[in-house]
Amino acid sequence: MIRTVRFLAVLLSLIAATSQGNTFTVQELGISPGVVATISVTGFYTGNVYAGINKLIVNGVAMDGFCIDPFHFSLSSSPGYQFLPLASAPKPPGTMNSTQATEISDLWAMHYSPTMSANNAAGLQIAIWEIVGGNKLSVLGNDYGASTMLAQLNSFTGKGAKLIAVSGPGQDYVVPSSSGTGGENNPPGVPENGSTFGFLALAAFALGFTHTFGSSFAASSRRALSRIAIRRS
Repeated sequence: MIRTVRFLAVLLSLIAATSQGNTFTVQELGISPGVVATISVTGFYTGNVYAGINKLIVNGVAMDGFCIDPFHFSLSSSPGYQFLPLASAPKPPGTMNSTQATEISDLWAMHYSPTMSANNAAGLQIAIWEIVGGNKLSVLGNDYGASTMLAQLNSFTGKGAKLIAVSGPGQDYVVPSSSGTGGENNPPGVPENGSTFGFLALAAFALGFTHTFGSSFAASSRRALSRIAIRRS
């Protein structure tokens, strides 16, 4: 019995670890609405960029997002992405902490709308880049209202949006967490991949096998004891 409990505990730990460590494919379909802006990122890139809402397919689910990684170029499609708390992204050399994550959540709550104008979408994207890029990023020309959005953070007293980061080989993104209603650590409702399902199936099989084996063993033991008792009589 003790061995069975230990086995199940280890198996459940493996299931949890596999579920948390799942990776998936992210596709960037384009930026809409959005406009062309000009930025400079120290040691990386200076020139025109598309700024606006990123239309993403995250593990097969369509969703809106914004880039939180001005230090890497985007990929049209790439596996190897995973969900992270917003404050734990983007990947190096990007920088993020809880204060910056809160600012991005507040900006999203104040300004994001699926029907927002191209200029507003660009302004929100640029504001997010400025939060993450800090003094390594500068806007050359029109910031499409990003500076005004950032200034409004000082007077915002509402509730920030529930967001989560999507981090992987290309650019990292911020997307709604559990459709905007869950906690920061809760990923959106995306399909499970096969590895988790496989482990769950294995767990179910192991539970059934343990129950059957235990029942058979107990029955056999009772029969053996009965035979011993008969012989003794």
